Amino acid sequence: MSGIAQTLLHKRDRDRGVGSNSQALKYLNQDYESLRALCFETGCLFQDETFPALPSSLGFKELGPGSYKTRGVSWQRPTELTSDPEFIVSGATRTDICQGALGETHTQTNKQTN
Repeated sequence: MSGIAQTLLHKRDRDRGVGSNSQALKYLNQDYESLRALCFETGCLFQDETFPALPSSLGFKELGPGSYKTRGVSWQRPTELTSDPEFIVSGATRTDICQGALGETHTQTNKQTN
């Protein structure tokens, strides 16, 4: 698909709400509800095979393994940070935080600038 066609398709999708909080796109076809159910059924904690807890997942060059910017970084589970972790609080939903947007804050900013 050419650059222009891809741009038009992206604009049409965005105009229809694709990629918004209410129509979130699945990353690498991962489905939150299915993954959550599987973790409950098996009693295992989620481990993302597409983003393993390894130094190489942080990036490359300046963020690559052994970089001074990533030295001392450790992978931790929420219970290692606090005794009572919460994933969703105060009425927030799992789609309130999306790459490049933060729930209602993003919407309000767009309304003010348009």
